[in-house]
Amino acid sequence: MKKPRGLEKLTELISSPDKPFVLPGEIWVAPEVLKAAGFSQGPEGMLQLASTLGASICFFHWARPLTLSDLVELSELAHGAGMGCGVSIDGPFQRLSQERDLLALLEELGKGPQGLRPLLTEETEKVAETIRLAEDSGTDLILICDDLAYSRSLYFSPAIFRELFIPFYSTLMRLISKKNLVFGWHSDGDVSPILADLVNCGFRFFSLESECVDLSNFKRTYGSRITLIGGIRTAWLTQEVPDLAKEMEYQEEIRTLAREGGLILASSCGLYDPKFLPTLKKIYGAVEKSKDFIG
Repeated sequence: MKKPRGLEKLTELISSPDKPFVLPGEIWVAPEVLKAAGFSQGPEGMLQLASTLGASICFFHWARPLTLSDLVELSELAHGAGMGCGVSIDGPFQRLSQERDLLALLEELGKGPQGLRPLLTEETEKVAETIRLAEDSGTDLILICDDLAYSRSLYFSPAIFRELFIPFYSTLMRLISKKNLVFGWHSDGDVSPILADLVNCGFRFFSLESECVDLSNFKRTYGSRITLIGGIRTAWLTQEVPDLAKEMEYQEEIRTLAREGGLILASSCGLYDPKFLPTLKKIYGAVEKSKDFIG
């Protein structure tokens, strides 16, 4: 029997999130990594690296404004290679924190959320425009990236998050009308106190750091309502030559996550160092060969 291609696997994962199998797919790759691997520093290079890794989905991160032709091109590139198409875009707060000083924003939030509401409204509309375009482009998954936490705590209280951010996220979720386009959410740090709010808001895919969030508990709690993107700890990639004990450790952790339902396997930190590639390929290869990983 012919093995299903990446796009077919992703479609199955979206429709059957309880099925325990693993799909490789890195969400962020530094230009230096692409260059070191011999690939161009653009969408074609991202696709080539994803193919080399045996990924089922290719994520393209797009910092500048997207047009419909951009999104169609990305979708056709990924689908033409048999992969699903994921596009990661900066969320409202991420956009503000890049345009302005993060500490100044947090100080303003400390005075009360009212001051940031008009600014977030403006940024949310820009994100909404990308989502409207994505619905007609063939994109499979939109990942909204909003870093809202330190490694051990949120930047602000959960109450401020619910008062200020949930209305904007709810506005974005209401834009999705086609069943073949799904929403995901990414943040660094410990966002555990607000995960229930995000799930109830309607986000289905979550890219979170294993070092900061108990991914297994999160998946067990919400079951088929969520799908994880991640599972590869930074410490595994920073070891130049993982010993057998470490290999067994990361395989068992990935296996545990996979048993709870579909998993898009990716590094927690993103690929920012070319030295990570050999270990990452080894992890992906072990998952591919193991009969314990279904799919």
